[in-house]
Parts: sequence; structure tokens; C-alpha cells
Amino acid sequence: MLPLLIVLLACSTNTPTTEAPKTEAPKTEAPKTEAPAGNVALGGPVEAAGALPADQVIAEADKLSGREITVTGTVREVCQKKGCWHTLSTSDPNTNIMVKDKEYAIFLPKDCAGKSVAIQGTFTVEAISEEEARHYAQDAGRDPSVINGPQRTYLMDASGVKFL
Repeated sequence: MLPLLIVLLACSTNTPTTEAPKTEAPKTEAPKTEAPAGNVALGGPVEAAGALPADQVIAEADKLSGREITVTGTVREVCQKKGCWHTLSTSDPNTNIMVKDKEYAIFLPKDCAGKSVAIQGTFTVEAISEEEARHYAQDAGRDPSVINGPQRTYLMDASGVKFL
């Protein structure tokens, strides 16, 4: 035990050096996370072959509800708190597909709005409470007070997201 103690003491002694004093580099902000380029997948695998465009999914919503599908579209908005949910846009600016993931493990970069993606998961049509709809609006940076009553919502419980 004594040799180890001597080594530890020897490492902690201040011995003069002939090296020039080191200067610290100026502190900079941490780099911002950028949206991934194409072919980057998050979560599980995504089979993009045979994927349905978001507008087609909305047009066939009642037929597709409860089914495992792959949908393609453009990210409209992303949760600005964590990136834990996002929406896919459709040709109707008032209609989108809300995407969350099965395991709360897929977090998209907050700046990926406008990026094309393929989402694999279970599609459902549901009514969400006014409170939940307001929560999503607030997380997206929108005014939650404009939401009144339950909202019909198109949801994807994603198992994987792939940037195209």
C-alpha cells in the first residue's frame, strides 16, 4: 500500500516546469443540433417502399385507422421543448398527422420542420381532449386559447422515422 501512496503523493506535488503557461480557449456556445440529412433513421427500421402520402392517409383515415402503415410527408412542426412529437403536413393547412412514438424514445431535432420523412407505425383516428390539444399547441409555440372542445386528431404511434 505504501508504494501507491508515494506515487499518489508524487503526482500531486507541484514541480516547476519550463513549459509556457497554457491559456484557455475562449468559451463558445454548444453547437446547435441540426436536422439530419437524407437516409438517417431514428428508432426502428422504416420500410419506405409502398409508403402512403399523408394526403392519401387522411382521405382513407377511417379505413386505415388501427393499422400498421408507413406514411411519407413533410414535417410541419416539432415540439420545441424536447422534439418528442411532430406533425406531418397535408394539403389542408388545418389538417395534419400528429406523430409520437411508442416508447417515448424518438426525439426529432427542433429545427427539422420542412424536411421530408417516412414514418412507420400504427395510424389511428381519435378525439383528444381540449386540455391535451392546448398542451400540444403550447409546446409548438402557438396560442392554446384558440382551441375549444375536443379535437378530431389523426395520430401515428411511430416505431421509426426516416429522413428522406
